[in-house]
Amino acid sequence: MHGELRVAIVIHAFYMDAFDEILDLAQALPAQYKLFVTTVPVHEAVVRARLDGAGRDYSLGVFENRGRDVLPFLRMFPAVRSEGFDLIVKIHTKKSPHLKDGDGWRRMLVSALLQPEKLQGLTSAFAQDPWLGVVGPDGHFLSLARYMGGNETRVIAIAQRLGLGRPQVLDAGYCAGTMFMARTEIITPLVDLGFTAKDFEAEANQVDGTMAHAFERCLSLGAVALNRRIASSADPFVHARFNDSYAFARRPSRLHFSALLNSSFKMARDSVGSALRRILFRAG
Repeated sequence: MHGELRVAIVIHAFYMDAFDEILDLAQALPAQYKLFVTTVPVHEAVVRARLDGAGRDYSLGVFENRGRDVLPFLRMFPAVRSEGFDLIVKIHTKKSPHLKDGDGWRRMLVSALLQPEKLQGLTSAFAQDPWLGVVGPDGHFLSLARYMGGNETRVIAIAQRLGLGRPQVLDAGYCAGTMFMARTEIITPLVDLGFTAKDFEAEANQVDGTMAHAFERCLSLGAVALNRRIASSADPFVHARFNDSYAFARRPSRLHFSALLNSSFKMARDSVGSALRRILFRAG
């Protein structure tokens, strides 16, 4: 019998039409799922009114428009941790106007994590498997070696502060779109590094190379540092496989062949172990 895990839904609300869609999904969740919502000053009154109308327990943080969804998440995280939540679902009102189907991308990511039956199943998987650290939407787990973009210097520097070397980073992956479900303990090491607003650029519609883009690639590194598994929403009992032909990426960065080869061996090895754990857990 596994203890019940407490789940916080952390939402960055920047685009109000997308926030309405997310709030509609959240309304279908049981009452114990608390909402932690961040927004910018210009939207505070609207967001607060919509949350009050939803009748759910929530906390609202209002921050300047800096660091996209990442900096507000880092700022809201201490409140989530202080209230003793075990798991976090991080989502946001992503639009990606530089892409042809940014709205479709967002809906795909949010749906994979927040549909009630899906979220219940993922929560159960975390309860059953203590080695499960992060779950990302199916098909959106990317190789850092292949999809680093213009962020390598910052990503390596952050990783080193977590005790990870460059080879470990290039062997790892990340959840594209910065939407995922994770244990609180996975995010704690990154937050404890003490990054502030001064470390993030002013918003200028950048499509790569900012601190927010670097953090997108670092938010799963806590799982690497703590030796926890990163899985896909399609099957949280096996290691997520890299999508090496990602439809939403602008273009792959320099390919580190040896790192990708090592990753393939690592995933094959982990998949065997994870499959055995899945059989045991489901039989239990």
